[in-house]
Amino acid sequence: MRLMNYVMTYSYVLGGVTAVMWIMRFIVFDLQESSKYLIANGRDEEAIEVLHRIARKNGRTVTLTLEKLRAAAHEQAGSTQTANKLSTLQVLKNSVSSLSFSHVTPLFSTRRLAINTSLTIALWGLIGLAYPLFNGFITLYLSTQIPNSTLSTNETYRDYAIISVMGIPGSIVACLVVDFTRKNPGKFAMGGRKVTMAVSTALTGVFLFLFTTSKSHAAVLGYSCASGFTENAMYGVLYAYTPEVFPAPHRGTGDAICSAFNRVTGLLAPIIKIVTTHADGSPIGGASAANGPIFVSATLFLVSSLLMLLLPIETAGKAAL
Repeated sequence: MRLMNYVMTYSYVLGGVTAVMWIMRFIVFDLQESSKYLIANGRDEEAIEVLHRIARKNGRTVTLTLEKLRAAAHEQAGSTQTANKLSTLQVLKNSVSSLSFSHVTPLFSTRRLAINTSLTIALWGLIGLAYPLFNGFITLYLSTQIPNSTLSTNETYRDYAIISVMGIPGSIVACLVVDFTRKNPGKFAMGGRKVTMAVSTALTGVFLFLFTTSKSHAAVLGYSCASGFTENAMYGVLYAYTPEVFPAPHRGTGDAICSAFNRVTGLLAPIIKIVTTHADGSPIGGASAANGPIFVSATLFLVSSLLMLLLPIETAGKAAL
């Protein structure tokens, strides 16, 4: 009964937050539909209005008119507006028919950019495997390596809350370190995107290695808090760095490739767990093998930190590409 009450409370809290964000989307954030989507559906006038509205919001003016838009699309000026709205399937077919690598090849247009793009994609892939690999095997490790590791529902939620709260300062510290470098251009400072990422990622790997030495609940909680702190710092900088190193016209494509590679490698974590455990969930090779995946996860974080130092582009204190 107590577990059911916790689940219901958790559901109400999440539902309440979602409802508040939904209301804020209409009242606080004046979000507009994408002009590209509107044009794809034949709603040219609405697309022009969205552009004008965004311009007014930013204190700018837009001279684009419906006639100019049609002229740019090689349509006859003054012709009847296309009223036929395309279906979602038609829009999808049109998008696939025009599929090309025109936004991919520019990401590798120069040697320096090609190296940076390749390393960035690799980083997202490695971290995409390391993070779920640890989380997927942590329960197996605790059940085989930590005596009396079973906690009550109240204690479990308490620990989750502590770990989550301790992770918040990680993003703040990372921001301060990066911002210190941005305010000191041309001067050597132990900061910047690359160094901050590398240090926080390396510390995450170190804390995960130390996690495998835990023999008590207090040690597990302590190393979990430490790794949560450094992971937040790492992710905060990585999310800021990634779009900055892709040329603006092709930034969405670069981000999408990184995100896709991150998800693909993440799929390997549950597969690894399936092939390394018995049907009853016990590790193949005995209890001594339960910490193997955590070692692999920690190693992947350390390898990622080394790759971050090899990134040829630093964006702190500089304009994005």
